[in-house]
Amino acid sequence: MANPQKSKYHFFLDETGDHGLSFVDENFPIFLLAGCLFEEGDYTKVTKELNDFKKEFFKTTEVILHSRDIRKCEGVFQVLFDLKLKKAFYEYLNKIISGAKFTIIAVAIDKKKHIEKYGKVANNLYLPILHS
Repeated sequence: MANPQKSKYHFFLDETGDHGLSFVDENFPIFLLAGCLFEEGDYTKVTKELNDFKKEFFKTTEVILHSRDIRKCEGVFQVLFDLKLKKAFYEYLNKIISGAKFTIIAVAIDKKKHIEKYGKVANNLYLPILHS
């Protein structure tokens, strides 16, 4: 029996919230890890589309699409103060994302509940809890 062809994947992971447990921010008491998983062909396609998008709006592919900077119109995203341009920017970006094929893998931890359940062993959200 022949070996099935193996696919190559790309995985991008980011976090939001503070992973520390010594202080819990009442306004954002969660810690979230989320990632996007792409098969090689899908990754190549979306990379080309995003590079075309960046060239269209910024004349370069070197722009990092950081959500905070986009939302606050900071740095190169100051051009988004032009509401007509901002509308076109989001429509184009949304079209790329909605047409992209990928899987989202995420975990959210309510830090207060985590501390209540695990007590003193709950000292690092990146480490597995060994005691139940």
